[in-house]
Amino acid sequence: MKKSIRAAAAAMLIPILLTLTGCSLTVDGVMSVIAPTETPVPGSDLVFSDAPEVTPEPRQIAYEKMDGVFSPFFAETDGDKAVAEMTQLSLRAVEGNRAPAEITRTTGTDGTVSVTIRLEKGLLCADGVELTADDLLFTYYVLMDESYDGPYTINQLPIDGIALYWNGMDSGMYGKYMMIYDEIYNGGKYESDLEKAVEDARRAAMEKGVSEANVESDADVIKAQQALDEYDTVRADEIRDAIDNAWRNDAQTLVDYTIENYSGTIALRTPYTREEVLGNTGLQVAYTMLDRGFGKFDDNGGFTANSGTTWDLTTTFPTAEDLYNEMYDAYDGDVAQYWSIEGIGRADMLAAVQNSLVREWAPLDDDWRGGVQSVSGVKKVDDRTIRISLTRCDDTILKTLTGVCIAPLHVYGDVSLFDPDNDSFGFTKGNLSSVRANNGKAVGAGEYAYRETDLRTVYLDANENYWLGVTDVPEIILSKAE
Repeated sequence: MKKSIRAAAAAMLIPILLTLTGCSLTVDGVMSVIAPTETPVPGSDLVFSDAPEVTPEPRQIAYEKMDGVFSPFFAETDGDKAVAEMTQLSLRAVEGNRAPAEITRTTGTDGTVSVTIRLEKGLLCADGVELTADDLLFTYYVLMDESYDGPYTINQLPIDGIALYWNGMDSGMYGKYMMIYDEIYNGGKYESDLEKAVEDARRAAMEKGVSEANVESDADVIKAQQALDEYDTVRADEIRDAIDNAWRNDAQTLVDYTIENYSGTIALRTPYTREEVLGNTGLQVAYTMLDRGFGKFDDNGGFTANSGTTWDLTTTFPTAEDLYNEMYDAYDGDVAQYWSIEGIGRADMLAAVQNSLVREWAPLDDDWRGGVQSVSGVKKVDDRTIRISLTRCDDTILKTLTGVCIAPLHVYGDVSLFDPDNDSFGFTKGNLSSVRANNGKAVGAGEYAYRETDLRTVYLDANENYWLGVTDVPEIILSKAE
């Protein structure tokens, strides 16, 4: 067996050390000695020093704004988000570390997607309580609630059953909504089909020998006529307005997406700098219209849409409404078609619009309200695993879905209201006041633990329970800039 370098060095020092001391030590089978001196022996890795260990200094960070809202659901200022992110555990890996959950995506033959989230064992909060699948359920149900208005957009994703849950609609009523949606944007096909169904039922009744005087009493005719009458009573004009409003609202989403992803060539394609466009909402709309082929900049710095409408871009500017109108005209009012084309890179946009329609329309008709109190596409598999089913899931959707912190149920929710088997998830559906009541808390399984707030300063200590080990920086001091 080869001797280690350490052992060889020790062996060479034996003649010298024996003259200095009678103490001995066996190192890798070699009898050696240690000289009682504070000076390291040349070539040895044995160092003697009375110097104290250096304690790492606290890290101090100043933020322009801190409101004291540390909840992972509602923190929005830079300072508040910093506290939330440091004290809570993100589902995804941070700074190259191992992720605290295994996330897998499986696509079915019909295009539907299942995303499975399985937590690691031993994810302890600063107070010693372990995170489980119940905490995941609570987190997602808060983010999916119809009253949620924080920074996350989980409730806009195409999760199976989320629209039904939002409105308490059963699948039959939701199916009716979808047929009406198709009717409005498919040339009256649904209404004409209903009318044809009535005529077919009448003809079939007479072929069976029912007299003309009694044909309206035939069961199949009554059923077909009821379907037509129901369509006539659902206020199609109001539905159409709701759909149009939803599309208009999402025209701004298209502007935001374009600026976020395609702003790098602004200076090359327009008379303006990137900074000028980013600082002016009207210029952002104009650039989006240019990028999508609905207009162009002129030599004087103005903008002309394909419809002929012009803006000088000094006193007049296009709006998201103008973008909507240009697309509407370009596709002859076929909204579903133009949005499927113009929404490239935003596969979730159509679902967001459809959900918007349901939210706007369903409250208008109490008959559409049902008893759906849970999301069919979100299921608990075991104590550490949940599965989320979506109608589709590209990388953007997956990033949004998993870009959350795991909020501990026992800190931010009401444990007495958590009973998934009876459709209760730690708060009252449609009312997040009990969750908001905990906005000032900062307890989670993150790298740091909240200690105290002193005037304009928040103090965090290294979380002794952090699943990847205690951090080298023992204290974070976050202060509100003067």
